[in-house]
Amino acid sequence: MPPDSWTNLKQFTAARIALGRSGASLPTRERLDFQLAQARARDAVHSPFNPRDLAAHFAGLSVTTLILESAAPDRPSYLRRPDLGRKLSDRSRLTMQPLRSQGPWDLAIVISD
Repeated sequence: MPPDSWTNLKQFTAARIALGRSGASLPTRERLDFQLAQARARDAVHSPFNPRDLAAHFAGLSVTTLILESAAPDRPSYLRRPDLGRKLSDRSRLTMQPLRSQGPWDLAIVISD
């Protein structure tokens, strides 16, 4: 039997390819791995994120941080309207306004939940 060409591609991606079959279904191990990954993703979406703790950590590294918020007022709103999560709130835009005159910037890193 010739080797499955998909198996070689597994080394280049974390995508779920070349999982194999058990009859018409996935093998039990692959099914359980998928369910675990799905549960972890669900937990991550609903886990609280504390930006102040992260900012305090970066302050210890002498890295300037700025805590901003998206236009989504809360997590349930974001889950219903992800487009609001890609926009800054009016208050955050006002917070950033004075920084525009201090540029140009070499690097900005955005960390979000």
